[in-house]
Amino acid sequence: MRVFFYRGFLVVIIAALSISLYNMLIIRNTYVHEERVHTAVSTYAPPFKKTVNQTGANIANTGDTGKPIENNEISAEAEIDAEAEVNTEAEVSAEANYSIADARQNINKDIAAWLRVPNTYIDYPVVRSDDNSFYLNHDVYKERAASGALFIDKRNNDGFMDFNTIIYGHNMKNGSMFGQLNNFGNQIFFSTNPVGQLFLSDRPYTIEIFAYLKIMQDDKYIYGSLSGGNFDEFNEYVRAAAVNYRDIQLSGSDHIVTLSTCSNDDANIRMVVLARIDRAGGCSK
Repeated sequence: MRVFFYRGFLVVIIAALSISLYNMLIIRNTYVHEERVHTAVSTYAPPFKKTVNQTGANIANTGDTGKPIENNEISAEAEIDAEAEVNTEAEVSAEANYSIADARQNINKDIAAWLRVPNTYIDYPVVRSDDNSFYLNHDVYKERAASGALFIDKRNNDGFMDFNTIIYGHNMKNGSMFGQLNNFGNQIFFSTNPVGQLFLSDRPYTIEIFAYLKIMQDDKYIYGSLSGGNFDEFNEYVRAAAVNYRDIQLSGSDHIVTLSTCSNDDANIRMVVLARIDRAGGCSK
């Protein structure tokens, strides 16, 4: 009897280890696939340009090293590089326009923009389709992939002219896709990383990051504000609910972009970063 017990116990242990190993391989393959795709699409990435912090100092975009700041490496000091050469806005615009057009032709016609957030892994094309579920498990090449792709809410147009354009992405544990949005929950990181870049077909734009929130998956203010609605109510809600907030004097005529991903804490919670598209200033140099 005791022999049968030990045999059964051994079978259970072997089965558990086999399942665990299988899951580890699946996760590893997901990360390998995402890295392979990211490397491939980087051929079409717009050129790296410098961004400007709130004090006006030129901050070197550390994304060109391919090494973003990890959660435990957040520093209050920004790297200053006053000697770096900066292209003119016309040069940036021409190169970005070509890159996006080329990516559409050679990768996927669904590509609507390119999103870059310095000091994170976020440096990806952004797609849009009429199906919000497709790019949850397909990459930018439309191949099956658990890591998915960054995609615009189907209710938005692809020109970022709505009041609030929502971009979704998976919260990958290795930090890829939107796996580092939670960095903006850290006050120091939020304060020292106030801008990102959004490259559209006409020209590149600076996006001014002004809020980080943790909200419910059906939050009516964030996910129901695509057309603007009651702006004053929206603005007051964001100001009150934000974990971190920067007052940039948002107005109802502005266009914002919301970066949205799942939370590690609760399946019903979403982490979101809100940013205003600076259409007047173009891309910071």
